[in-house]
Amino acid sequence: MHGGFTTMQSTAKGRCMVALTVRLFGRFGIFCGDQAKPTLNNRAARELLCYLVLHRNHPQRRETLADLLWQDSSPEQARKYLRQALWRIQSALRPVADGGGMQALEVDPEWIQLNSCDQLQVDVAQFEEAMRCCHGIPGAQLDDIARRRLEDAVGLYRGDLLEGWYQDWCLAERERFQNELLDALEKLVCWCESRHDSERGLAYAKRMLALDPAREQVYRHMMQLHVLAGNRTQALREFQRCERVLMQELGVEPSQQTRALHESIRDGSVASPWRDSGVSGTPGSASGFALEPLPALDELLKRAQHLFAGIETRFRQDIAAAAGRPIEPD
Repeated sequence: MHGGFTTMQSTAKGRCMVALTVRLFGRFGIFCGDQAKPTLNNRAARELLCYLVLHRNHPQRRETLADLLWQDSSPEQARKYLRQALWRIQSALRPVADGGGMQALEVDPEWIQLNSCDQLQVDVAQFEEAMRCCHGIPGAQLDDIARRRLEDAVGLYRGDLLEGWYQDWCLAERERFQNELLDALEKLVCWCESRHDSERGLAYAKRMLALDPAREQVYRHMMQLHVLAGNRTQALREFQRCERVLMQELGVEPSQQTRALHESIRDGSVASPWRDSGVSGTPGSASGFALEPLPALDELLKRAQHLFAGIETRFRQDIAAAAGRPIEPD
């Protein structure tokens, strides 16, 4: 295996006969096994291939593609450039067909679509498939298979989609994949919390902050993970960093939820997670460890206990008086 993809087979001369890998995360590239193929040097052909990859589930009209990629050209020139770009793509992906598979592109006079086949591996397709398999499953409830699929997915994300490209259609897709990556990392952080795996959880959380420094819930995750690791001081520092970043980036203060967690850690009311080494988490606790009641809540509970005790005493006195019996002391 290499980077989540099936190892490619080759002939004695080293020519790829089975599959090609197209990478859109980070820098665009076409690979045969570990070797980059220096093909498809034409900018328009690369852009056309990437657009077809990202919209592989829907056929695209020729006129739409020509207008998108050659806006400054006449309709006749745009159609000519489109034909040339298609020829370049088919030449670059010819090993897919030579390896006994179908043509990489399905082309007719009106429509163009990328064919899905085992001979053509695409990193964004594998990423999206892993995300679909884990959709709707809370992070703490991931089984080992789903968790490994998410780990493979975030491993495929070597960088933002098509780094260095600034076309409008590319920017929109880049943001979509960033949000999906953040969702995947969030699930993995929650899974790590529920298993008391602070080291891996912190690594995932730091990767989230690299993408979105003002994502407040990540700081709460990191505070909880540091507590799990027995590092209360660092947990308090994470709150300070959260406070500083939110003010710098958004001009706001941490939410009440974040402040409440900070106060519970500062006051030492966070229970030790290691009381039972075989327990992976406390039921109902998404963070994987139990939080003792906050001081204000604890005081309210005590007052309620006193109130109910007084009501019980008064009730007993009333019953005794009605029955003509002496009142028994508590």
